Amino acid sequence: MRTTSLLCAAVASMVLALASQAVLAAEVEISNAWVKESIPGTENGAGYLTITNTGTESATIIGVSTESARASEVHQHILRDGMMRMRRVPELPIAPNETLVFQPGGYHLMLFGVKKPFRAGEQVEFTLKFSDGYQATFTAEVQPIR
Repeated sequence: MRTTSLLCAAVASMVLALASQAVLAAEVEISNAWVKESIPGTENGAGYLTITNTGTESATIIGVSTESARASEVHQHILRDGMMRMRRVPELPIAPNETLVFQPGGYHLMLFGVKKPFRAGEQVEFTLKFSDGYQATFTAEVQPIR
């Protein structure tokens, strides 16, 4: 009898955990994801997207990953001493109902050691990682260099 009770409690706990993840997944929307086509002779790349927190709680991005590069990070261009520089952003909070646009000259996904050059029309899969353990996977289309 005790084993049955423990099993029921464990199953109920798992169902609640999955349900809370499903709620969070619906509260973070990712759209307009794209990656720059590789510049010949370079091994780094950049990705862009729009992310909206449609929920009532803040969501904090703590990382990004892709199988298409050796390493990937969230970066931001900043103006310092009259020059544009990049800096790694280890945590990026998104307030409730806030939309962040990752775009050239601002926030972006920095890709180091691209394993195969990105070609226009291809797709690259990414996973954003959040401080609460949630992970959002999305696909970005490779756009030609403009």
